[in-house]
Amino acid sequence: MSDPKSGGEGATPTPANDVIVERPLAGAPIRDGIGEEDNEIPLWFNVGFYGLMVYGVAYILFYLFSGWSTEAQYAAEVAVAEERAAAVRATLPTENPFRGDDAAIAAGQEVFSTVCLACHLADGKGLVGPSLVDPYWKYGQDDESLYQTVAEGRPLGMPGWGAQLGSEKIWQVLAYMETLPRSDEPGVGSPEYDAAQAAAAAASDSGAATGTP
Repeated sequence: MSDPKSGGEGATPTPANDVIVERPLAGAPIRDGIGEEDNEIPLWFNVGFYGLMVYGVAYILFYLFSGWSTEAQYAAEVAVAEERAAAVRATLPTENPFRGDDAAIAAGQEVFSTVCLACHLADGKGLVGPSLVDPYWKYGQDDESLYQTVAEGRPLGMPGWGAQLGSEKIWQVLAYMETLPRSDEPGVGSPEYDAAQAAAAAASDSGAATGTP
């Protein structure tokens, strides 16, 4: 018969200093007063574990065979957004309602000085942005096209100002732009201007390489 104090097989440890120790299984070794229990796995754990496996299989089947995808969801949301945008555009005027209105033109000048001047200059001849007074208009010069350019922006540098300015201020800015003195010369952003600038740069580089002033 084994001594309980020796930690032999089948021994039951004696609690020391009121420390509760686990009851070991019959035949299990006792190490440092720690034994092993054989409790049953709780029902909630089994239900959750196998339920998650069933859910995972069902989700995979749904994802593969239901036709749903993130790309299709995105395309549907874009279509809805475009439909709403088209409905809003349909309610907007296609002609400038402030054309010739002195008060609106003055208000448009203030907005132009605050928002547009840095890129297009005070006279509208262009700096970073294209000229607003030459004959070349890449995206159209009619009221509707100009409004869309300002409100929604254009590629390669023109941001959309519709959210910040709103419809009324955009039309006022466009009314002011019509009062700027026009020019028949190709301005900044026109193909002719860009070609002339490129030729001038090439001639300058050639002169520098040959030492010709």
